[in-house]
Amino acid sequence: MLDLVRCEFTKLKRRKITLMLIVLSCFFPLIVVMTTKNGMSGDLSTHYLKMRFDLSFTMTQGYGLVFLAPCLIGMLATILFFMERDNDTFKNIKTVPVTITKMILAKICVLFIYGTLFSLTSVSFTIFFSWILKVGIIYDLAYKLGFSIIFGLVITIASLPIVVIIVYFNKSYLVSTLLAFFYSILNWGIIGLFETMAVKGTAKFLNLFPVICAMDWTSGKLVDHVIKDNLSKEAYIMFPSDLYAFLVVGVTLFLSLMLMIRFYKKWTISTLFFKAQKSL
Repeated sequence: MLDLVRCEFTKLKRRKITLMLIVLSCFFPLIVVMTTKNGMSGDLSTHYLKMRFDLSFTMTQGYGLVFLAPCLIGMLATILFFMERDNDTFKNIKTVPVTITKMILAKICVLFIYGTLFSLTSVSFTIFFSWILKVGIIYDLAYKLGFSIIFGLVITIASLPIVVIIVYFNKSYLVSTLLAFFYSILNWGIIGLFETMAVKGTAKFLNLFPVICAMDWTSGKLVDHVIKDNLSKEAYIMFPSDLYAFLVVGVTLFLSLMLMIRFYKKWTISTLFFKAQKSL
């Protein structure tokens, strides 16, 4: 399996996806930190300065990554899953002792690695820019960096449904990218319903959506490590229990893997059959 993962990384060497990840993980935190700096008052108390740093951190995690991560995971999945199709190497799959299931698992591992690195890098740049621009007091770094790794893993799982859709439709890179972008916009739209539904007491329904559940569950775990002035009363309503979150994330992971394997096998066999018929 390790060799397959290494092989998938080798295929991505000529792509610009890694550079894109670095640019986005740097650019968005810079905007967040500058926005936080512009909103600062003359209060020099430790409580206030810690709160401003937490604001930058939570904005990067809760808004930047919730929107950007599904887009990037979708774009990366498009490259990984369509590479054999576009390079006409499906026929080579039959000549090596590697099952399609193992190939898909290797591709998913690459998605997890990229998703985790994107989250960790984004938080690292947030910390770096906060230090350079003197925005707040930076504290509890070990927990926040460790938290970013967990968030990266969970948000990657929550992004897998769009990968399933991309594999199912098997369209061009443009269409697949638009689907990933729409998935991110959809999640933001759901977040927009937050306050209204929270007041009505039906906010937990939103946690049935994987990305929302991932954000709310990780936020609940983070709440004891940030200054709580940034949290509204409605936010506490949204935090799902560990069991609820594990069920949503676990079901999402299981169903996504099963559907990806099924769809990928289906159109791989169809492509090979079409090529064989065409050569006759």
